[in-house]
Amino acid sequence: MKINRQIVIVSFLLLAICPVVFAQGSSSGSNNNQSNSASNGQSNNQNNSQSNNNESIFNSSALNNSDDAYTVSLGTGQLLTLSSKSPTDQTISADEPGEGQQGGQGENVRKNYKDELFYGASVYSVYTNSVAGLPNKDLISTSVDPYLALFMPTRTGRYLLQYSAVLNPNDTSSGGPQAYHSAAFSALGSFNPRWYWTGSASASYGSESARFQGPLSFLVVQGTPIANPNTNAVLLRARNVAFLENSLGLGWLKSRRDKIGFTVFHTYTGIQGDNNTVPVAFGNHTNSLGARIDYIRVLTRRIDLRTYGEGETVLNGTPCVTWGGGVGISARLSHSVVVDVRGGPQWTSLSCGGQQNANFAAIVVKNFGNQDKIYASVRRQFTTVARLDSRWEDDAAVGFSKGIRRLTIIGDAGYLRGEPLPPITTGYHGYYLAPRLRYKISPALGFSAGYRSFHGVGGNLVSGNLSYALVGIEFYPAPIRLK
Repeated sequence: MKINRQIVIVSFLLLAICPVVFAQGSSSGSNNNQSNSASNGQSNNQNNSQSNNNESIFNSSALNNSDDAYTVSLGTGQLLTLSSKSPTDQTISADEPGEGQQGGQGENVRKNYKDELFYGASVYSVYTNSVAGLPNKDLISTSVDPYLALFMPTRTGRYLLQYSAVLNPNDTSSGGPQAYHSAAFSALGSFNPRWYWTGSASASYGSESARFQGPLSFLVVQGTPIANPNTNAVLLRARNVAFLENSLGLGWLKSRRDKIGFTVFHTYTGIQGDNNTVPVAFGNHTNSLGARIDYIRVLTRRIDLRTYGEGETVLNGTPCVTWGGGVGISARLSHSVVVDVRGGPQWTSLSCGGQQNANFAAIVVKNFGNQDKIYASVRRQFTTVARLDSRWEDDAAVGFSKGIRRLTIIGDAGYLRGEPLPPITTGYHGYYLAPRLRYKISPALGFSAGYRSFHGVGGNLVSGNLSYALVGIEFYPAPIRLK
């Protein structure tokens, strides 16, 4: 029921927001009509100027240097840019707010807005090994992963709706066909050249067995997609799982170099018990609500300073409240190296388990061009994953991507360590490895092969290992422009 409610809210927001475009014009031969025409022409220029001013907020350096302007494709893990007129366009200009083109070019600008439909699918043959708690250890199944997305840009907003699924028609490890569905809605809009808003909602539900056979989960840190240890490194022994994440933000571009943002967010995780595991795994669910405020100061084209504050509380079970803040710096050391470091003090209530005195996060990214990169990140974060029996976790992730003509070699790995809640004495530890390669047969068609290994122990979860070897075909053509 909770998942249905969230989907209804997302659908309502999507249908309630539509682009509004006005165009005026007149022509006449009389002096009075010429005067009215000139007046209307001046009004058109003013409207077009206002249109361009609203558009210029999406080119602001302060906005594009924050994660508010980005999201990740559910199908390919590719970085998508919400501030651009096309989500795959990574070339963002650095115009400042209020410096958009002036004059009668608004109509030409509006003609550039095109809705884009993204689609594709992957089909894999999957070999599964070492399923914890089950009598069958070696299994072979088929996985079909469809993907669909719609991007809608307007003068005052960008809207992206995505859907992906993992369909396993013969997953013998879970007693028949299994499926895992994911949907996400991301939005970025402007009220005027200074004020903007953000919104996001994501929902995933389905078989835990199918979830691990699907693509890795990614998040955006400093404009870079990194594999998320919070989901990839947690080995849940459950029949079905559900994840909901919602956020709503408001931002103010105080000046050409200053941005203030405020965000509220909600997280839900739930698992359905699995009677087939040994011992039996029971179900559970957790809700949390939080808020965050941050201030970003663009010192130079390469250095940003940040201050932030954040609080979060668990809504069900034993009350737990945590709050903290800190400072950070993001530096582009060269055209290809980005370093972001932040941290500060943290306070928690006694019911949150072990006391935390600090929060921290750091990432370094090296881009070699042509989408070749390497990254490493560490962070401490509040967590509410059901049955993890931890409220704080430290995680680390590393990854790389290297292209050699038609061949691309990709690798991701991560580690997670949870702080145990009483009476649990051993915190959860988990890690994953995911090397893979892709060979481009054509611009839309490719061959893919990979290996995924997941390991987890501790907490209140069933410990074990889970490994997959995958071979398949990926089909992701260029998007269709709808208008």
